[in-house]
Amino acid sequence: MSPRAPLLRVLAGFALLGAGIVNLGLVRGTFPAPAGLLALALGAAETAGAVLLLAGHRPRAVRPSTLGRAAVGVLVVAAAGQVALAVTGGSTLGPAVTAAAALQLAAAGCVGVLSRPGSPAPGRAPAPDVRTAPSPDHPGRRTAGSLAALLAGALAVASVATFGLSATAAGEHAVPHGEHHLPDLPGAHGHP
Repeated sequence: MSPRAPLLRVLAGFALLGAGIVNLGLVRGTFPAPAGLLALALGAAETAGAVLLLAGHRPRAVRPSTLGRAAVGVLVVAAAGQVALAVTGGSTLGPAVTAAAALQLAAAGCVGVLSRPGSPAPGRAPAPDVRTAPSPDHPGRRTAGSLAALLAGALAVASVATFGLSATAAGEHAVPHGEHHLPDLPGAHGHP
């Protein structure tokens, strides 16, 4: 397994979780329609897949490269199908569907890199590479780079998912920040 594999696995999990949350947010405004059913199925599957990826679950019955290729195909077809349903319904492509499709494609890219045929099998150690070995002068360089990549990936997914969620019916009915107040209850004495 390459040194980038855990990083890409976590980034793919982040992207899948963001896509799942946006798709589940789409369900509220579109549920009885086919687009709502597709969003519900995709949101549930993407959220479950994200939990499995982030937990580090590895399937034992199927080769990881075969499963990875199938996952890439499913994610690309799901993104295209969701966009096609949104456009053929007579409406324009909204930010929520765009955000979900972008996150699905980002996850597909990470999974595609992880399941490349040239990458070593999970049980075998890769051949030592002078270019990827940490420098004795800077032993934390790889760790700092990985943390920076995780931070950048998490911020990108959070930005796209927040943008997508704000355009859903659930986002339109959300309580704005600073407006969370308790009702006037006896004994509360005016405390918010």
